[in-house]
Amino acid sequence: MGIGGLLWKTALATTKLTAKVAWGTTKVTAKVAAGTTEFVAKAAYNNREGLAAVAGAAATIAGKTALGTAKLAGKAVVVAVENPGKAAIVAGAAAVTGGAALVAAPALGAAVSSAGFGVAGGALSGAAASSAGLAALGGGSLAAGGLGMAGGTALIAGAGALGGGAIAGAVTSGEKTDAESPAGNSRVGA
Repeated sequence: MGIGGLLWKTALATTKLTAKVAWGTTKVTAKVAAGTTEFVAKAAYNNREGLAAVAGAAATIAGKTALGTAKLAGKAVVVAVENPGKAAIVAGAAAVTGGAALVAAPALGAAVSSAGFGVAGGALSGAAASSAGLAALGGGSLAAGGLGMAGGTALIAGAGALGGGAIAGAVTSGEKTDAESPAGNSRVGA
């Protein structure tokens, strides 16, 4: 047998071995996928009552939250109509603190990442840490089904606005409305 024949047999043996490895890998991958699917299905079936209870509780919480939000919005409209000056102060404070929080969002994102949250949390710095931290606050990256950096930035700005509105509301809560003030009672026809 010459060199050409030896090379041919070596190439043929390598091809056969590669095909066997590929077939074995495919079989293992299929078995792992089938086993994982079976495991998840059994776990879901065995815990169906618990999963139903969690889904029911989540629906109840979502309903109560929607109702509470509607009530709060209704009260906010009443307060704004009764005392537009106070409403303007609260809205202004919410806008200022929300804007400040929006500007501070990258720094807060970096702090969140440095604290160990998000992908590679604690291992990043600078713009990468800001991006990772904001994405973590936004529920994960867009590719992972989260809201990404935009979601994290909106969360920080919303929290800042909510905080500013709450502080302004607390500060102005001691002020009397027009109907409670003596000047309000001395109007013609009052």
